[in-house]
Amino acid sequence: MMSQPSPPCSTQQFVVYRTKVEQARQRGQELLRSGANGLQIATAIAESIEQLILQIIHDQLQQLPEAQQKLLLQKSAIVMIGGSGRGLMAPYSDVDLLFLYRNQIVSEFSEFVGNVVRSCWDAGLKLGHSVRTVVDSVKMARTEPEFATAMIEARSIWGSEHLAEQLVRSFYRHVVLFRRRIFFEQCVTARWEERKQHGGAVMQLEPDIKRSPGGLRDIHLLRWVGFARYGTANLDMLRLDGRISSRDVRTLKNARDYLLKVRIQLHYEAGRQQDLFTKDTQLWMAEQRQITGTNGQRPVELLMQEYFRHSKAVAEITERFIKAHRPQPFLSRVYNFLMTHRSDSILKIVPDHLDVVPKYRSQVCSSLEEILKLFDTASLYGISISPDLQDSIRESALQLPSALTNRSIDLFRDILGRSTNLGPILRTMFETGVLNLLIPYMKHAYCLLQFNQYHSYTVDEHTFRAIEASETFTDDDSALGSSYRHIEKKDILNLSILLHDIGKGYGEDHSKVGAMIAAETAIRMGLKEEDQKLLVFLVFEHLTMAHLAFRRDISDPDILFAFSQKVGSPEKLRMLYVLTAADITAVGPGVFTDWKSELLADLYERTMLLLGGKHSRYHRDQRLARVKQRVRSHLNLPQVSEHEESTDTWFTELFNSFSPHYLLVTPSKRIAADIKILHDLPADQIVVEGEFEPETSTVNYHVIAPAMYSQSCFHRMVSVFTAKRMEIISAHITTSVSGGVVDSFHVIDNSYSKEIPRNRIDKIEEEIRKAVIGESDAKTMFLNNQRFQDSASLSGEFDLGRVEIDNQSSKRCTIIDVISHDRTGLLYIVSRAISRMGLSVVMAKISTHLDQVVDVFYVIDEHNRKIEDNDRLQEIKQKMENTLHKFEMEGYKRYQRD
Repeated sequence: MMSQPSPPCSTQQFVVYRTKVEQARQRGQELLRSGANGLQIATAIAESIEQLILQIIHDQLQQLPEAQQKLLLQKSAIVMIGGSGRGLMAPYSDVDLLFLYRNQIVSEFSEFVGNVVRSCWDAGLKLGHSVRTVVDSVKMARTEPEFATAMIEARSIWGSEHLAEQLVRSFYRHVVLFRRRIFFEQCVTARWEERKQHGGAVMQLEPDIKRSPGGLRDIHLLRWVGFARYGTANLDMLRLDGRISSRDVRTLKNARDYLLKVRIQLHYEAGRQQDLFTKDTQLWMAEQRQITGTNGQRPVELLMQEYFRHSKAVAEITERFIKAHRPQPFLSRVYNFLMTHRSDSILKIVPDHLDVVPKYRSQVCSSLEEILKLFDTASLYGISISPDLQDSIRESALQLPSALTNRSIDLFRDILGRSTNLGPILRTMFETGVLNLLIPYMKHAYCLLQFNQYHSYTVDEHTFRAIEASETFTDDDSALGSSYRHIEKKDILNLSILLHDIGKGYGEDHSKVGAMIAAETAIRMGLKEEDQKLLVFLVFEHLTMAHLAFRRDISDPDILFAFSQKVGSPEKLRMLYVLTAADITAVGPGVFTDWKSELLADLYERTMLLLGGKHSRYHRDQRLARVKQRVRSHLNLPQVSEHEESTDTWFTELFNSFSPHYLLVTPSKRIAADIKILHDLPADQIVVEGEFEPETSTVNYHVIAPAMYSQSCFHRMVSVFTAKRMEIISAHITTSVSGGVVDSFHVIDNSYSKEIPRNRIDKIEEEIRKAVIGESDAKTMFLNNQRFQDSASLSGEFDLGRVEIDNQSSKRCTIIDVISHDRTGLLYIVSRAISRMGLSVVMAKISTHLDQVVDVFYVIDEHNRKIEDNDRLQEIKQKMENTLHKFEMEGYKRYQRD
């Protein structure tokens, strides 16, 4: 419709329009500096932009003949919709316009609209516009929920009022009035899809202010469904009609002001439309708002805790409103009526929720004990609490004393002891304030942020996801599922999951703080001494299994024996195993990988054998003997008994030269192939085998090298992967006693999105060979292929990393734990530093675990021995930490000068 070009606005007009856009933004910035709230700023910007658009319309209209002006004014209208129609705009928001016309003026209106649109774009405004008749608009609204919800905010600013009113009436009649339930569901479905596309959780650590759950769009959604159900999108009208409480309206308005202000600040900081609240902008905003940190929380964590309090409240109120006011199909209403039954003439048990006869609500919410009876009933039936009843509970919980009766404790423990519907029930107890009465420390966890790169959620969200994860283990056919089903004290297990991270945010080791809180909670709950100790143990040790499984050689009998002694009983081991798996699962999507699951299960099963009376060393020796026989079989060597001497001494020497860890975790067929290659391998050659694994879209590079290349071998290989933009997700490093190297690297090749071509793998194999034998310089190759960054943008707030030396866990090696947030090139820099100190890596565990990236290196010195000298150990620790901090603070470029 806008194919006929017209002269653009004059240079003078262009300058005037641009100036007015800048003045509108400056006006908003002045209000922001003066402390105005979000609503005031957004309204002021919207008013200024609207005045400019009206001026553009007037200027373009004046260029037309008077007869044509009159025709356009009678037969067309310009309507603001969406955010523009609400009269609220951020400085760089789109302007949503609907150009409405009657069919008699198609050509005239087309040229006029084209001129207005071009002038708006020239002025620096970003338009979201469409040109339609009333009929077209209504048809569009029936099929496109996004357009329909924008139409709810329709407000005429120019042209025929009659035409604009006709649009509003037709829209309400044909899109809403006779299809309320359909329109209601369209609004909700479209918003839920949008939520999924923007993280799906309120407590995600980089939310979209507008579109993430709990964002501004949720407030819009509540208004839209209010319009669909009751014909008004005005919160105050809904309140006066008794559809929503005054408390919820106040909360929504406060949240709207807060979120608008944050969004406006983001726009000004970026100088463009920017709704994603990234970690960098969070740090900037905490500084701008001059927030002062505490001993346990950084300024940015306090800022985001405040943000999440608003967004969580928005999400909860919106979800409750939808559930309470959702139109039900006739058959559903009939079914609910027939299936509803009463208990004690007070409770109403509906198929999907529990309610109370209105006149008895104050009675059943009169005490904590009575409220817990409601949750206990809902838990038994596997249903939720109705939204109206939740409101009553929430109001009562604010007035109730925190003292616990024995009956209250028994009811709470009964709820905790169940394996189904526990997550939703505990969430509702938390949202209504009931859980805070039972465990006062839960208030501290509310919207508590962990500002790092590893957790995807706040402490409270992580905690409830861990509870929900544990429930899924019920039907698991693995060792994990079996362990969960055999736990007798599920109430203690679930209480430990609730408390496992409660110690965060106090500025001390959260496991120790959590253990103290667990001890206090156990006394408050009146637990027996045995259960008190069990609860404290689980909270204090909740990271131990992950630490051992992912960072230590669990084939070492001494490590297993020490862990089994610490645990002490099969029941405690089962509970710690389930707690650990639930904790890791709840860190974020895809964190509890099959690989981690297998490592954790292996530690569990080995420890359970010890607790059953089987000595770990005996068990290990038996397993090694079986592995040895299987490897001999793969090599077609004759089987010999345990006490016979083998004639093929070469095999025995090579087999015994490998660590038990390598022999017990590597498939026997692979061990046989490695031994055969090492036996036949010339002293100056290496073998590199790359294999693409389509299930995971990763490549496994297996490297075998003789003793002459063992020095610096590891960091040279790492340099190749880093230089070629590959992400190392795990590495298994093995150096035999004789010096032979057998290394495996699991990598993601970021240069390809699908299958990795064979020629690419062949090329990487050749690069690794050259690097290991010294034909290419590892450092030069790394630097020449790497795009450097000047600094770590988040280093001012993130822990710069630390190094821990463990000289107790292994008899043969010193263990170096490098704990940091992940950065491209980190592993290369660390492995190079180890090599330059004359240390050899004989085993390494590379991956991200729980809330940290932890690279673990088992090292020996120049004499193939463990480092025993304390001064040398301190020197290693200091040099490694200096390397780490230097890398984080100054980036790669500093390394070019080394």
